[in-house]
This record gives sequence, C-alpha cells and structure tokens, in this order.
Amino acid sequence: MFNEITKNQTIQNLIVLVLIGIGGKLILNFFQKIINKYFEENERKNPLNSAKVETLSKALSSVVRFIIGFIVVIIILDMLGINTRSIIATAGIGGIAIAFGAQSIIQDFIKGMFMIIDDVIRVGDFVECAGISGTIESVGLRLTKIRDYDGSLHTIPNSQIQNIKNYNRGPQRAEVTFSVSYDTSLDQVRDICKTVSAKLLKIKGFENIFIEKPRFLGIEDMQDLSYKVKLTALVLEGNQYEVKRKTRELIKEELENRKIQASVLEKK
Repeated sequence: MFNEITKNQTIQNLIVLVLIGIGGKLILNFFQKIINKYFEENERKNPLNSAKVETLSKALSSVVRFIIGFIVVIIILDMLGINTRSIIATAGIGGIAIAFGAQSIIQDFIKGMFMIIDDVIRVGDFVECAGISGTIESVGLRLTKIRDYDGSLHTIPNSQIQNIKNYNRGPQRAEVTFSVSYDTSLDQVRDICKTVSAKLLKIKGFENIFIEKPRFLGIEDMQDLSYKVKLTALVLEGNQYEVKRKTRELIKEELENRKIQASVLEKK
C-alpha cells in the first residue's frame, strides 16, 4: 500500500511540500530562539533599555523570517515546475523600482536602525528634535512618537529627526536669572542666593539630586534700570525643571521679604 502511494507523483510532491513547510517552520523557530537568547545574554551582561532590545529583536526576526520564507517559496515553486529564475529576475527589477519610489521609507528604516543601535534616544527621554520638545513614547524602525507638554502626540518619520537634544543623558544645569535695581548691592544679591540655596537643599525630595549646590554665578546683563544676575546648580537628569521652578518661587519670596525692587523673573 505504501509503495503504491509513493509511486503516485502528486502524493509524493504533497508529502515533500509538507516536509519543506515543517522544515522551514523548525528552522525559523531555531533562529528565533538564537536571537532571543543572544539579546537576553547581552542584556544581562550589559543592561540596555528594554524598548531598544525589543525593537532590535523584532527587526532581526523580521529579516530572518523574510529570508527563510522567500527560500521556502522558491523551493516549492521550483518543485511545481515554475521557472523561479524569471520570478527572481522580475522581483529584482521590481525591487529596484520600489526602492526608487520608496526612498523616504528606506531612509526612515535605516535611520531608525541606527538610532536604536547607537542608543541615541530611549522611551521616556525628554528631547528636542524636528521642532518638537516632549517625552519619547516609542521608537520604531520607521516612526518615532513624542508626547509634548500639552498632551499632543507627534508621530515623526525617523528620516526627519536631526540634531537631537536629549535632556536625559547625564547631569543637567538648572539656571535661573533674575533682575534687581541698581541700588541693590552685590552683597545683598549673594546673600539672597545663599539663602535660596540653603532652602532648596532642605526641601523634601531634593536632598540627593544636587551634584553641585546652587550658587551665585555673577552678573548676566546690564539693563537700563536694573541688572540681571544668575543662580546656577548641577542636578541629576530629569530634575532640572522642578529645581528651576522652585528656585524662582524662593527668589520671589526673598525679594518680597527684603523689599527689593526687581523686574520680571526669568521667562523660560
């Protein structure tokens, strides 16, 4: 009975096709396990951002899946007696045509790969790029999504992202300028800065965020009726905005308590 089945060419072809499909699936699963193991081991040795690891893993898996799928389809078509050479040639010509018509998509993909590999931005980073400032919500191979302060979600093609300013890579400078009238001495200004600095260091939650304590930096500008001075501090990333807001509040309180005339505080 088995010999009769195997003699039937159609049934033989069907069996071979099934075996090829199963073999392709097993090979794909094998490479998927290797990819997953590779990224898991690298993450343990050198912890990376989970979004970066996930994106790279998916991108590599997609490439492997495409290659294996293409090879399996070509083998099957060849068994069915279809001229695969002409198909490959046509695919090559079509690929060139598509490449010319989809250059921006290819640029997005390449730029996205380099941004992920180079670890330029991560999910959660606060950045300025493409005329937008906000928090990174996702970094894909083609698109990057940024949520700005008012809640709007900006979806930007990766090829349009240039000159990224990332506020979450290392210590940040928290600087506040304020103006006082010319009848206010520099000694008074220094004392204001010293008092504000002492109060900042005592605020709950601010105890361990200062790398350099707040200090009087000097005169920033000379104006018609007042002069502008600057108070500066170096803080851990992500804390600069809260420190600046609280510094302005404390400066205003000190100016009011000392009855010192001042112009409008920094408008940044």
